[in-house]
Amino acid sequence: MRTSHVHALLFLLLAVPTSQAGETVLADDQSAAAFDPDSGALIRLENKTSHWVIERRPELGVSFRLFAPLPTRRYNPVLGQKQPAAEVKKVSDHEIRILWKTLTSENGGVLPMSLTAEVTLTHGVLTFGAKLQNDSELKVETIDYPYFGDFNPPDRQASLEARTLQEAKTDVLVADELYPHFRNEKGYWGVSYPTKTLEAGRSPFCLIQAPGQGVYVGMANAKAAYRLQYTFEQHPGLVSTATSLVPPEDEFSGFPVHLEFRLCHFIFAPPHSTTNLEPVVLTAYEGDWHQGLALYKKWHSTPAR
Repeated sequence: MRTSHVHALLFLLLAVPTSQAGETVLADDQSAAAFDPDSGALIRLENKTSHWVIERRPELGVSFRLFAPLPTRRYNPVLGQKQPAAEVKKVSDHEIRILWKTLTSENGGVLPMSLTAEVTLTHGVLTFGAKLQNDSELKVETIDYPYFGDFNPPDRQASLEARTLQEAKTDVLVADELYPHFRNEKGYWGVSYPTKTLEAGRSPFCLIQAPGQGVYVGMANAKAAYRLQYTFEQHPGLVSTATSLVPPEDEFSGFPVHLEFRLCHFIFAPPHSTTNLEPVVLTAYEGDWHQGLALYKKWHSTPAR
């Protein structure tokens, strides 16, 4: 058996989802999303129609990330991986509420802040909403939510690309390859991992397209009140910067190979304020990018007033 076939077989075996004890799950006949009851991180995501396990390794799940610069040091993130959830509650068959509070930052200690997320699932469409209560003396510049720590193609032989509008109010989509090649757009001196960012102001949705199927991620509202970005980050790196080839295995030099995908909200929330994040919707679809574009047109067919 050829090496590529062995890799594909191993990937498919690892991709078979299992229901883990203690998971908090939203599921219908089209989609399933599981959250860790201790951290609130999204740890499993599946398109049940095509059996595409989009998020499959629980240990790589991430809940959120927040930046609150200090007066003397700008780098002061709050990393979701280090925040226990105060509550992960299934409010109904279609909704989960997650609460993080008294957030521990990397360089500023414990901060009097709380983040409340509400995730709903309706007819295969996940909606991620969140509210920040900032009771600190710091300004919160950005929040990354939702955060997908292990975004996978349907299999290791499948390609994956992001497609966004070239300009608002047009049907011209620009493709950015994610797998098997990933081009670093930020320069080796500017980021720790190969990274690309796409602007939601130009494109209120992002299609993550595989052969014959895709994932639609976009704003629930046609226009956001602030700047947003779709951010992709390839860990731990590339086989070669000359080829931009992503390692085809689950592990490379002892590190897990995984693609992070997150929505970055530039909220610039002042001290002692409450900020609602723009809701983000996600749904899987069958077909090429034309079907993804059709979803956007269907949801935002009412002219702006």
